[in-house]
Amino acid sequence: MGHTYKLFTSYLWQTTSTVVSTDDRIYLFDPAYFPQEVDGIFDYVESIRNGREVILVLTHGDWDHIAGYPKFPEAKLIAQKEILESGRMEKKLNKVKRFDGSYYVVRPYEFEIPTFYKLVDEAEEWQEAFFLPVPGHTPDQMATLFRDQKLLVVGDMLSNLEFPFIDNSGDYLNSLEKIERLVTAGEVEELVPGHGIPAKGREEILHRINRDRQYLRDARAIIFDGLASGTDEKELEERFGQMTYDDQPIDPYLLSAHEQNRNQLINEAVSRKG
Repeated sequence: MGHTYKLFTSYLWQTTSTVVSTDDRIYLFDPAYFPQEVDGIFDYVESIRNGREVILVLTHGDWDHIAGYPKFPEAKLIAQKEILESGRMEKKLNKVKRFDGSYYVVRPYEFEIPTFYKLVDEAEEWQEAFFLPVPGHTPDQMATLFRDQKLLVVGDMLSNLEFPFIDNSGDYLNSLEKIERLVTAGEVEELVPGHGIPAKGREEILHRINRDRQYLRDARAIIFDGLASGTDEKELEERFGQMTYDDQPIDPYLLSAHEQNRNQLINEAVSRKG
């Protein structure tokens, strides 16, 4: 079976849109973001389609990853089932509308809650793909493995640009372990994150896994252990602010995300106390 893939990268946050071709189908991930960029992805898909069905996979429901799906009305839409929980899809579409409105972005289509062809619950083989829920950044994040190509499209994790943005740190660590098992078993040789450039080869992929795991472990230790021992909130804030990522200071442009992680971990620590 012949496989190829092409990567498109948006000007917004280097958001990636991946097109994977198989003999029978075209898999499109997260078409993003600006209308001209989505048009380019659409034109490419049509140019190689040759009668094949198009499967549009949303790695997760964050607003910067879902803006392009209405451009592909014939595609079969697939996501992890949590994408529809608690009005999540509607809230994220409203974020798209607010961003577009603020920056005068005009689109040739309207946004409505889409009809999904398939909602994934647990890890499963489907046609040429293996769908693997990997929550942690969001509850609905899902990775997709193409075994023949040894290619894993993971969504918003393992980026060369950013440390983990946390929704649930325990889930995030478990998801890293799931991916690590695939890599060490020789099933993954290339990994495409939701932002930035792919990781190629076992060594580079494992490096990204290890540095993200270390960040999570360090962050959890500072907050969980600190609160358990009664450390003053100001001191906790200072310790968290002194953290590094991949042996480098936290990027000043990402400090707000780092602080959001601190707040999330405080909430988790309080929940653990019960």
